[in-house]
Amino acid sequence: MAAATDRLTSTGTETDALSTVRAFFEAMAGRDLETVAGLFAQDATWNHRNQDRFEGIHHGREGILGFIGESIKLTNGTLRPLPEAFMPDGGERVAVLVRLSASRPDGRATDDLHMVMFTARDGQVTAVEHWVPDPAAVKAFWA
Repeated sequence: MAAATDRLTSTGTETDALSTVRAFFEAMAGRDLETVAGLFAQDATWNHRNQDRFEGIHHGREGILGFIGESIKLTNGTLRPLPEAFMPDGGERVAVLVRLSASRPDGRATDDLHMVMFTARDGQVTAVEHWVPDPAAVKAFWA
């Protein structure tokens, strides 16, 4: 994963928030959920903006890790969030265009671009807003 993220560039200087978000994607690529957990503030939130099994706001580090863990389990480990572009605001927010691919044991598959907005400070993610490209297709994938 590091090679893929090394190719991605953003304008401006590498901020603490951007470093934190890059670390999240590197840990996800390595399936290092312990590192992923440590990158989220204890009171962080992840708002999955779609009406599917993961809809709504996941509260706290444990809630977010539960959401991520269930996603990995349901896809038998095929879930791959690959960042295609990082767009930091120079402060605490980083928008990321993410190619999310995965397959389910019954043959359902997804390979779409998602928009994910991270807010991070002091080396920890405090909030995530996650938009999906095709709500009906994402709902059918996770059904």
